[in-house]
Amino acid sequence: MTTIGKSTFVIQGFGKVGSSLARHLHDLGGKVVAIADSRGATFNEGGVDVPRLLGHVYRGGSLWDFSGGTPLPSDADFLCIPCDVLVPAALGGVINARTAPRLQCKAVVEAANAPTTAEGDAILRARGIPVLPDVYANGGGIIVSFFEWVQNLQNFRWDEDDVTRRLDRYMTDSFRDIHRVSKDRGVPLRVAAYLTAVQRVAASEVNRGFAG
Repeated sequence: MTTIGKSTFVIQGFGKVGSSLARHLHDLGGKVVAIADSRGATFNEGGVDVPRLLGHVYRGGSLWDFSGGTPLPSDADFLCIPCDVLVPAALGGVINARTAPRLQCKAVVEAANAPTTAEGDAILRARGIPVLPDVYANGGGIIVSFFEWVQNLQNFRWDEDDVTRRLDRYMTDSFRDIHRVSKDRGVPLRVAAYLTAVQRVAASEVNRGFAG
């Protein structure tokens, strides 16, 4: 099984989601080889020095003029840089009928909302490239918002370690459920995620007495 420390990542988007993801992957030993935003991109086959890049951007610099990598345009070709995991974390519809056939990744993790069109999804499925869908992959923010609501409602506070531990449990349990449904029913992870969500809502309605 490939671990994060042995994997390469390409991230499209360097806002709140993309930059945080890049930092966490770097901290876990992952090799982020390319990062793009709306103004340009940087590439380093040996791995981008993410902490240094974050400092550069914080001081007003751009990915394009970062000295720790090769500048690239942030166009559709960026998505086709070879990697283990491609993470679209910015725009919708970027993996489509034109780009999906040219991707050189082993998996896609949808950190953006709807980054893959129906046509692109079908092409990736035919090519055997698994997609971890947005409905799951970028759900962590919603879960933490729920945690915030719970704390406000009950007038108490969890520290960062508590939040991280609870989030990890929610996301891990959800992935196991989605993966199990995908294997048992022979459906893509996206379909499995929807099936899991519908089953959970239906079970909740039954438990509350709204359905029989």
